[in-house]
Amino acid sequence: MEFRKSRTLTWFSLGLIVVGAVGTVLFVGWLLGEGGRRTSLILILAPFVLLMGLLGLVATLVPLKLRIDEYGLRVRNRRERVSLPDPVPWQVFDAVTIEPKPGEQDKDPYLIVWPKGPVPGLPAERAITRDGAVGFPVVSLGDLTEPPEALTKALRHYAGPLFRETPARHGTG
Repeated sequence: MEFRKSRTLTWFSLGLIVVGAVGTVLFVGWLLGEGGRRTSLILILAPFVLLMGLLGLVATLVPLKLRIDEYGLRVRNRRERVSLPDPVPWQVFDAVTIEPKPGEQDKDPYLIVWPKGPVPGLPAERAITRDGAVGFPVVSLGDLTEPPEALTKALRHYAGPLFRETPARHGTG
């Protein structure tokens, strides 16, 4: 099953760019024309709104690909520095969970893989250690277009018993 990147932030960023650009043009016109008169705080903030929109748009252009099938897991997520372009077989993993990152309980949960050993393409600096096992967050569920239930269903089907619904002990076995 192929999962795609959500475009909600893209549309929101484009809206900010439009509003910021119009406001910036009005602000520059005010500066060049009648600089002595008072202006609205909104016009003064318009360049910052434009900048926020541009930064948001750049953030949405970062590639994200997630594929879950009978052959394993493929992930390319520059934001998390994960690059697994070829399918990594399910046998490589001790567990697969959906849970928040440690210290980020109030944010979107992540798909976290718990490999039995080193896997090229998983960044060591992003590793999570728990109960002697090492896990790697590969994608935030908030970044996906599909609902979390679709990811859960795909993991139940393809990962089988490796998918742990609740964060539990991840010992090898």
